[in-house]
Amino acid sequence: MNQRDDGPPDHKLEQHLAAMGLRLRAARRRADLTQGELAALSGVDRGNISRAEHGGNISLETLWRLALALNMHAADLLDDRLRRDN
Repeated sequence: MNQRDDGPPDHKLEQHLAAMGLRLRAARRRADLTQGELAALSGVDRGNISRAEHGGNISLETLWRLALALNMHAADLLDDRLRRDN
């Protein structure tokens, strides 16, 4: 099997997590919510929201809860190229 070498896998993951964090922060701000308010709406600890917005790793459940609270699809937070029907 041929493998592409696009750099270290952890580097690519860090890039995707950072981009997801930026999308999360932008969505939260568009909703005019503080991290504390989003925490209350989503049931996700404010510290986890902060970590996610700064490119930290979060669980799929956390991602889903945040997206639901922001009235969006989790896929939109993962990659803005995934959805084009909204």
